[in-house]
Formats: sequence, C-alpha cells, structure tokens
Amino acid sequence: MYKLVDDSESHRYRSACSRILTETIDELKDKYDIISQFTLVGSGARNLITRNGNGPYDLDYNLEIIKAPDNAWNNLKQLKETVRNCLNHSVGGNEFSDGKDSTAVLTSIRYFTDEPNVEFSFDVAIVTRNESGTLMRLIHNKNAWQFGSSGQYTWNEVKSSHDVLKKAKYIKDSGGWIFVRNRYVELKNMYLERHDNDHPSFIVYVEAVNEIYQKIKGGKRK
Repeated sequence: MYKLVDDSESHRYRSACSRILTETIDELKDKYDIISQFTLVGSGARNLITRNGNGPYDLDYNLEIIKAPDNAWNNLKQLKETVRNCLNHSVGGNEFSDGKDSTAVLTSIRYFTDEPNVEFSFDVAIVTRNESGTLMRLIHNKNAWQFGSSGQYTWNEVKSSHDVLKKAKYIKDSGGWIFVRNRYVELKNMYLERHDNDHPSFIVYVEAVNEIYQKIKGGKRK
C-alpha cells in the first residue's frame, strides 16, 4: 500500500532530475528548434510523494512543448522519439536507464550500484496546451491489433486540469489540504489494486483536487 514520503528524503533526486531535464530541453532547442519547459507536477510539487511499502518511489514531470516546427506537430511519433532520444542523451553518466516508452510517459530508472533493485525513477509526460489553455497529454496507444505495429499517437485532454492551481489554492485557503493528501493516497492505492498503470501521479493529483474542491465548494453553498 502507498504511504507518503518525507519531502527531505527526495531532495537529492529532485536535483538530479532537474539537471537531466535542463539538458534535455536545451538539446531540444539547439538541435530541433523545439521550445519547451519542464515542471515538477503532482506529488513532487505538492509534497505528496508516495512509496509503495518500503519499495521505490518516483517523481512526475511535465515536459511542455511551447513551440515546435510543423513536422513535429504533424508527426507525434517522431516528436515523442525526439524527446526520448534527448532524454537518453541527458541521463547518460547519471546512473539512470534510458527512457522507457509507456502509454502516457517516458520512465527513467536509477538502480543501486551493488544490487539490481530499483532505487528511484522519474516519469516525464509530454504535454502542450490547446487554444483555451487546457493541458493536453501525448498518448501512445499501443494496441497493435487496432492501430498497427506502431500504435496510435494522439493529444488527450487532461480532464479538469485548466484551473487546478486555482482549485488547490482555494482548498488550502479553506484549510482542507489534509483531505487532498488523504484522498490522493486513497486513489493511488485504488489504482494499485486494479493494476492500473495508466494513471501517473499528476493525473491522480488532479482527480484528488477536483473531488475535494467539489466537496468543499458544495458544503459552503449549503
């Protein structure tokens, strides 16, 4: 079962990830004319990092594409591979594995030097924003039977993500942040029990904020 991790424990890993992702966005800009930025999101950004028992834990980042050539927008497979290759160049020499392509994120794993157990990993979701400012996440649907051997690459809207910062502030100002923390852990464990790997921490965080916001807002209307 998931439990919260003390913020001080993850500090050195946040620093390592920041160095790697800074190199990644620099290479994207210099080699491919892709302007991007990265943001620590969900659990790491809100001191909600979780660990499954005594096992490893991870951090979640959004790599937001701000500007890119037309060929990148028109070929999302190429865009994801370009980001993955730049990420792989950046993790070299940092004791992290190459980025593994999953449905919603790229995952890089760091191992102990003296044993094969996973120590830490970080997930990178490739995102952009539509005209209304809503976050869109690059999804790789790997259903070969339906979409062929390469799968399907699409932008999927992150539900109710547009005003999540305002909702989080409202909850904090209302003194209800402990409810977000508790609900976040509950949702993480729910997806764990379902063996659902398509809900990274940022998405779970958005769900928890939206649920608690509605409860507090609804309660104040009564």
